[in-house]
Amino acid sequence: MPEMNDYAKVRKWQVQFEVHRPFATLPLPDIVVEEERSSPLYRLDGRLRGDSGGQLSITLGGRGGIRIAGVDHPLTPGRAFLHNHGDRDVCYYYPSDGTEVWNFLWMAFDGDYVKTLIAEINRKYGYLFDVPLNSPLVAKLMSFKNYQNEIQVLSPLEAGTLALDAIGMLCASKESELRESPRSSLIRDVQTVIAAETAERLDAESLARRFRISREHLSRTFREQTGSTLHDYVTRIRLRMAVDLLLQTRLTAKEIAARCGFSEYSIFYRTFKRRLGWSPETLRDNGFRPDI
Repeated sequence: MPEMNDYAKVRKWQVQFEVHRPFATLPLPDIVVEEERSSPLYRLDGRLRGDSGGQLSITLGGRGGIRIAGVDHPLTPGRAFLHNHGDRDVCYYYPSDGTEVWNFLWMAFDGDYVKTLIAEINRKYGYLFDVPLNSPLVAKLMSFKNYQNEIQVLSPLEAGTLALDAIGMLCASKESELRESPRSSLIRDVQTVIAAETAERLDAESLARRFRISREHLSRTFREQTGSTLHDYVTRIRLRMAVDLLLQTRLTAKEIAARCGFSEYSIFYRTFKRRLGWSPETLRDNGFRPDI
C-alpha cells in the first residue's frame, strides 16, 4: 500500500510537538495533521496497529468510514471519533464506494495514562461525537496550520493543558446530552436532596416515594448514572459532612452523628472507622482530612 506511507501526498500540513520532562499523569499532544484520502486501499485496523497512544479525528469534508465492534458508521463533515490506536474493536477507512476526497483533521496523543483515559471516555460516551465545523475545537486545531511543518516546543503544563482542552471540548456535547436526559435530571435532583437534607431519612424507599417512582427504578438508575449504589453514596456524603464538622466545630462526636443522619452513635462510629480507618476522635485530634 504505497499511499499509506506517502505522507507528503496525503498530509496537507502537520505540526509536531516536543515536550521536555512531561508530567507522567497528563496526556501529551504528539501531532496535529490535516489529511486527505481518496484510495479504497486506505484502512487502519486496530488489530494490526502496534503504536501506542490514541487519536481524535474530525471529518472536514467528503466521507470516511469507521467500524466499531463490527458495526460500520459513516464519517461525514462534523462527525468525529476518539480511540486508542491499538483498540481491536476499531477500524477506520476510505469507503469502497467513495467518490469524494475524505478530508479530516486529527490530533494524536501519547503519555503513560492516555490509553486508560480514552478507554474510560469510550465506555462512558462511546467513540463517535458530533463536532460543528465552526466549533472551538476545530478552530483550535486549525490554528496550528500557522506553524505547519514545524515542531512546537511546549512546557509540561502547556502540553497537558492542550491535550486535555482538546479532549474536553470533544466531550462537551456528550456532557450536555447527559445533563439534559430525564434519567440524569432525576439523579441530579436526588443528589440535591441528599446534600440539603443529610440528617433526614434518605433510604431508597423514602426517596423513591418522594419522587413518585419505584424503589427498583431509583436504585437501578442511580447506579447507572453515578457508578455507586444509593446507600454508598448517602454514606459518603454523610461522612464528608461529619469530617467537616469534626474539624471545624466543637460539637461532640455524638452530636455530629445525629446531624449527619446516623440513627445511633455506634453505627456512626463503626461506619466512620471502617470507611476512613480512623475513629472520629482520633481524626479530630490529628486534624487529618482524608479523601472520601
